[in-house]
Amino acid sequence: MKRTILFLLLLTSLTAFAHEDTYKAVEKSNVHIMVQVGYESSLELRIVESYAEIINDFIKEIDSTEKVFIHFSEDYCFFNENSFFVAYGEFKQFVPSGFPWGYKYDMKFINTQEGIGIIISAKYFKLKTLLQLLEFGLQNKNYLKNSKEKIFKEKKYESETARVIDSIMQNKLSDLTNEYLSRKVILNNTPKVLTDKNIQLFLHNDSIYFVDTNDSEILRLSTINSISYEPQTDCLFLFNTNSSFYFINRNLSSNQKQYDLPFSFGCLEAIWIEKAGEKYKLEKDRWFRVVVGDNPKIEDWVYFDEKNGITKEK
Repeated sequence: MKRTILFLLLLTSLTAFAHEDTYKAVEKSNVHIMVQVGYESSLELRIVESYAEIINDFIKEIDSTEKVFIHFSEDYCFFNENSFFVAYGEFKQFVPSGFPWGYKYDMKFINTQEGIGIIISAKYFKLKTLLQLLEFGLQNKNYLKNSKEKIFKEKKYESETARVIDSIMQNKLSDLTNEYLSRKVILNNTPKVLTDKNIQLFLHNDSIYFVDTNDSEILRLSTINSISYEPQTDCLFLFNTNSSFYFINRNLSSNQKQYDLPFSFGCLEAIWIEKAGEKYKLEKDRWFRVVVGDNPKIEDWVYFDEKNGITKEK
């Protein structure tokens, strides 16, 4: 009973910012993925869409008759409360009460199917984690059917079922999981700021590769939070967290160095990057970046250039 209550509380917390949430359905023959993201432009949604065929093929290879429901909730507000849930049952049991709350969402698959249900709440979607949970669930569905407890883990919650999740994550990857994890896939709907510069993105081994027209690697990231483009100098700032970024210059070159900011930004805080001109008496290619508020103070600006990195000047 205690675990059930904690699970319901988790779902409540995930929908606390429902006015910001967007729900998208990604469906293949054997899987329905409900993707809960903060914004329509979410890169995590594009990553899930890109992996969908791999996920579906993985399920069919283990059990072609089995249906799977996956709910991925992007932690776009940086709560850092990773949680995992695996069970077997009717899929309508695995969605929050009252969903879709007026959203336009096709519920046919959810309302008519049963099977393995997986819920993941995390900042970033990781194929490795999902494949591990899928493999466990599909190979142990009789155990899940007969289990009185749901296999559930939340970051600050310790239980016998949490230790099951830990065991799944710590196990050596099977040959099958390694094979599917290593498959290369082009990112679905690459952001226009990249295609305009002839940069292509593909996913491989849970990494994000930025390549040019010659298929030469420009940059490789393990996660990506957002992309900011500065049009005056034709440069890109790629935020991998809410407090760090990588840089691609106008020549499509990157030193592949992470730049750490002296602050972090929240889910509703704007990120501004602009070229600093003579008005600010700065060098030609200096930048400033401001977070929070309509009238930020100059003392809150952070300056950046390739040579000196991040500096703070008053």
